[in-house]
Amino acid sequence: MLPVCQSLQNSSRDRLSASPSTRAQTKARSGLYGLLCALFIPLLFVTRAQARSGAQTFDTALVPGATAVAAAVYPQFKSPVGTVRWLKEQMPLKVYITHGLSLDSIMDPQLGAPVANIDNLPGWPRVVAQAIDNGHIWKSLQPAKGFIPGHYQAAVEGVLAWKSFEPEGLISYQIVQEPDEADIYVFFTHHFVTKLGMALFANDIRGYTSKTNFSYAQVMRGGKANFQPVVIVLRTTDNQGQSMPLGKMKAAASHEFGHALGIEGHSTNNQDLMSIYYGRGTISQNDADTLRYLYHLTPDLIP
Repeated sequence: MLPVCQSLQNSSRDRLSASPSTRAQTKARSGLYGLLCALFIPLLFVTRAQARSGAQTFDTALVPGATAVAAAVYPQFKSPVGTVRWLKEQMPLKVYITHGLSLDSIMDPQLGAPVANIDNLPGWPRVVAQAIDNGHIWKSLQPAKGFIPGHYQAAVEGVLAWKSFEPEGLISYQIVQEPDEADIYVFFTHHFVTKLGMALFANDIRGYTSKTNFSYAQVMRGGKANFQPVVIVLRTTDNQGQSMPLGKMKAAASHEFGHALGIEGHSTNNQDLMSIYYGRGTISQNDADTLRYLYHLTPDLIP
């Protein structure tokens, strides 16, 4: 079984400190963010386990670019509190894929476990933002155990799989080589752990995605958002402790990037990439139509 999504609301303590991060400064250069003035509380969404819901269909007939195939859009793309997607003003999105770096060395002294444990998913964007701002922390990060050079290329290929939608004008993104430029970060881990430091090998969970989302309506009314990075973490080893096969790594990266783009939940069709089984590891027609449908909607929330 693979990861599924659940939406969580985060408190104001999970936001960045008042001093702007490099990423927030980069965002401020866009015309959209020059309008932001009053601070408001973000909503945070993270990839977690959830029960599968029943299938439902959406009418794609009025959506430009949608196929004529019926029932292609799965409703699970939408979070319980609304639609999440990026705005054109935020694009091209910048993606930084680390060469195997793990967040596991950043420890919680009270717990004796990595700060980036699955019980602290809401805090992952803040952890990364602080690591970027603090060069000493960033330089201390080490490659995850089990990481091999092929994992980097597999992750790149998985992320780039969604590039096929750029000619349609839906999304735009690029992989960057400098971490302080990015909106989305990809890290790695030997295995995921709980706040008690207990390893999670059950259910073949290969990745998690954590992102902070803000009310689109409040931003448009002049609210200020302390934007934080979207964080993807991929597992480097399989259930036998061997290096993750490259095909599975690529599929996991592509699946998690689908979450980063705004597909919050999972399709109930096992043939879809965005199902909990990753389908065939490639973007299906249902996945494609769902992304098209999503990016023709007015968002409730923006990352």
